[in-house]
Amino acid sequence: MGTTRMDRRFFLKTAGAAAGSAATVQVGCLTYFKKGRSASADRREVPTTCELCPNKCSAIAVVEGGLVKKLNPNPENPKSRDMLCARGNAAIKQVYDPDRLKQPMIRVGARGEGKWKPVSWDEAFDFAAKKLAEVKAKYGPEGTLWSSTEGFQEVFFKNLGLAFGSPNLVRHPTLCLASVNLAYSATFGTVPSFDLLNSRYVIMSGANRFESIITPDTMDLIGGVMERKAKLIYLDPRFTVTASKADEWYPVKPGTDLAFILAMIHVIIAENRHSKEFVAAYTTGFDQLVEHVKQYTPEWAERETEIPARDIIRIAREFSDAAPRSLYYAGRRSSWYQNDFQMRRAQAILNAIVGNWDQLGGMVPNAKLPKGEFLFMPWDEPKAPRVDEIDKHFPLAAKGDGVYLKLRENVLSGKPYPVKAWMVYKQDPMNAMPDQAKTLKMIEGMDFIAVIDVQMSDMAWYADVVFPESVYLERTDPVEVMPGIWPAVVYRQQVVKPIHDTKPNLEIVQGLAKRLGLSDYFDFTIEQWVDAEFKELPIPLAAEHMKKHGVWAASGQPSYGKTLTPDHRFVTKTGKIEIFSERLQEAGYDPLPVYSAPKQPPENRFRLILGRVGYFTHANQSNNVWLNEFMKENDLWINPKPAARMNIKDGSYVTVTSSVGAVKLRARVTEEIRPDCVFMLHGFGKKSKMQSLVYNVGASDAVLLETAWDQVSGNAAFHETFVNVATA
Repeated sequence: MGTTRMDRRFFLKTAGAAAGSAATVQVGCLTYFKKGRSASADRREVPTTCELCPNKCSAIAVVEGGLVKKLNPNPENPKSRDMLCARGNAAIKQVYDPDRLKQPMIRVGARGEGKWKPVSWDEAFDFAAKKLAEVKAKYGPEGTLWSSTEGFQEVFFKNLGLAFGSPNLVRHPTLCLASVNLAYSATFGTVPSFDLLNSRYVIMSGANRFESIITPDTMDLIGGVMERKAKLIYLDPRFTVTASKADEWYPVKPGTDLAFILAMIHVIIAENRHSKEFVAAYTTGFDQLVEHVKQYTPEWAERETEIPARDIIRIAREFSDAAPRSLYYAGRRSSWYQNDFQMRRAQAILNAIVGNWDQLGGMVPNAKLPKGEFLFMPWDEPKAPRVDEIDKHFPLAAKGDGVYLKLRENVLSGKPYPVKAWMVYKQDPMNAMPDQAKTLKMIEGMDFIAVIDVQMSDMAWYADVVFPESVYLERTDPVEVMPGIWPAVVYRQQVVKPIHDTKPNLEIVQGLAKRLGLSDYFDFTIEQWVDAEFKELPIPLAAEHMKKHGVWAASGQPSYGKTLTPDHRFVTKTGKIEIFSERLQEAGYDPLPVYSAPKQPPENRFRLILGRVGYFTHANQSNNVWLNEFMKENDLWINPKPAARMNIKDGSYVTVTSSVGAVKLRARVTEEIRPDCVFMLHGFGKKSKMQSLVYNVGASDAVLLETAWDQVSGNAAFHETFVNVATA
């Protein structure tokens, strides 16, 4: 990410060279597997699955002398597209990182002081179990909170919380993609994939796929857009790398994407460009939509979005002409604004009326492959209601995931009941949630905090006990089904033995369960769990295949149109694609997307916007020495016009202040952002001194962000904060 732009021809040339080089390596790997040649005593190649981001790409680890020397892409996974990104390659340094957690530790000073005592696993387990038992005796099992994020071993952590009796499991989606999932599920009954590889016309709102990598979408977009098979229209207040590769970039006024989409729908319906046959056969509520969008004209949308009406009209026509091989891409990131659900709903409706559902180059319902299940002893359902009162405030949100920010509000207030112990697995709420001061206040109110992680995150820094998990290359995990247009089953197996006194999450859970009287629920090994999953895979000698290849994908080309039959029933209330949603109406929400103009920053203030790059995953990996070389510090993007007015020079330090906090970081004066916005990258300004490369380097956006959430899904809204900027 930067002002330096890569020439398109040079990009294609170098990308082709890289692909050729990768192909050479991959053919060698395939030859190794197919011919079954034996490795030397000093060299092994072990297929596994990457964990450095949620993409789960397949990799082949080269091990020499007991050390991981190289990670190559595994070409057998269709989702990975023969690719292993910078993060994937840097997993080697996660193993050999001097800053990683190496043994259990108990805090001996004040929270955040950084005084720790290395202890044995028995002492750590005894300490944690005693504290959890004390909280349970005083407040009930509902007095505990169990936070986790996506991962192959997350199931064991969640099951421990449920077996303990707590209803308060909260996961990452309402800090991530809950509004997208809910909007598309409310419309289609499922969340589809987007066939970017075969699309001819793609529109994106802020989904910065050339920097924020999602496989296979990023790779397919490169193939489609860079080779000019598809036209890309990109809306973003910032000139990202994706904007630089698009055919057209519009620096849309923040919070007005919904107006742009509604105006497109207006044009398509007014000019009779919708797919009449598809709408009649598979949707419900189109007549209500016709009346609803009459008010949303392109001329009105121009005033809201600052995108010319003539361009909105032309794009709507081009989009409908390219259908069904056209799509408005949903993206996969946190909500931006409090109307995010309805903006995503409008995307889904626009896609539906041009008939791109279950079509080549359009949206495709995900295919899945089967796997077996290990049958374990069930526990009683938690008796208490959830502390976030999800049924009352967010009746359509995913009950098993919870609503993070509302949960924090209720824990801070002590209502409907007190929560006094916090168990955290593989997550950093200190940086994942807005308003870090509130999170710190929540931490201060806890009687006990335990964190399971591979590194001393900011959340771990404030814990009472830290359990070091073995990194993914040091452990075996459950089998994972990867649904999609090209579904696959992937396996993560141990590549090298742990080099420190660490354990896989399952063994950590079992150590705690033993002391909490819950061992019967976890009376199995990872090998038994995995073997049960292997048994249902529809391939001969499944266990042997998965251990040898690391992945199994269905053969043949993807099929389209399976849901486009008269007897198919969508998983919605009406059994059809719901343009007008009775379910939303019954829950008290707008059944069709209604636009309201977003608040604008007052004079001399700016809207703070956030983003990602391909080097880091959320607040992770910025302390990885290989990845830190790409970007050692974040900065504040600010347009030259306001910068000149405030005498801010490029590279000078500025103070950024919101209603909840202030940070100091360098200014980057650039034309590549709107004058009413400033931008900063996520993942810097850490408080943990055991993340030595980013401790107190740059700034954390969590310090500045105010608490706001999408009204329907409860997803955190990260672009609703206005800030002051001044020379430091």
